[in-house]
Amino acid sequence: MIEQHGSVDFFFKEGWGPETFRPKKVIVYVEGEYGFIPLIVGKSLEGDKKPCVEILSQHQTVDAFNQYPKMLNPAWTMTHIGRNTVLLSITNWAHLTVDLHSNPGMWQEAYPMIRDIMFGLKEHGCEMLSFITCMNNQEPDERSQLLFYDFSTVKPEKDLILAPPAWIFPFVANRMGIKSTVVCVTQDEGQFIDTEALKLVKEFFVAMGFSYDHEKAKNTIATVRNMESQINEQRWFTDDDEDGAWMV
Repeated sequence: MIEQHGSVDFFFKEGWGPETFRPKKVIVYVEGEYGFIPLIVGKSLEGDKKPCVEILSQHQTVDAFNQYPKMLNPAWTMTHIGRNTVLLSITNWAHLTVDLHSNPGMWQEAYPMIRDIMFGLKEHGCEMLSFITCMNNQEPDERSQLLFYDFSTVKPEKDLILAPPAWIFPFVANRMGIKSTVVCVTQDEGQFIDTEALKLVKEFFVAMGFSYDHEKAKNTIATVRNMESQINEQRWFTDDDEDGAWMV
């Protein structure tokens, strides 16, 4: 079944439909964020659960070529990880350059898609959104910290310098009346995977009552480490599931 929301389409997987999809709380992460902490945590929260909704849009960044039968699925996925909690995995995002004013087309592609996703989620009962992301430490001797911002009373100890879509999703959701929080861990950029930062995020979600699949975490870390040199050169990633995922 397909459900259209402006510039995005929700494709419900077998056994799911509008009557069973109830994303009261939504957790969002980007699979290809460098440092891989959101990817590792996201996969561990998903565990063996399968996506219930795939998201497709003309505004997504999709490679022109693909392969069968083990195709790289261009869809973003949503997976129920609790009765009212859904994990939204962003499997691809446009390449960005860090120079000021160097991404003039970013907003015109990102905003319609994110706005329409939030319209769809709100229509299905979404009341809260959290975005998991990372930020590099500014000094070599800094320790990892878990920082929060909720557009209201909770403010971080330092400014959050975030790349899209980490700042856009919470911003748009907040403007639509959805309680929004940024969950940002600072990491050591010199480490391929900052294990101290990863531990902070893992412990946070465990303390919040979520199931954390340690075997899935171990397998995801091993897969990423096995592809370390290739990822550093090409910035792409394919997981061990049937469908793959592009790096940002």
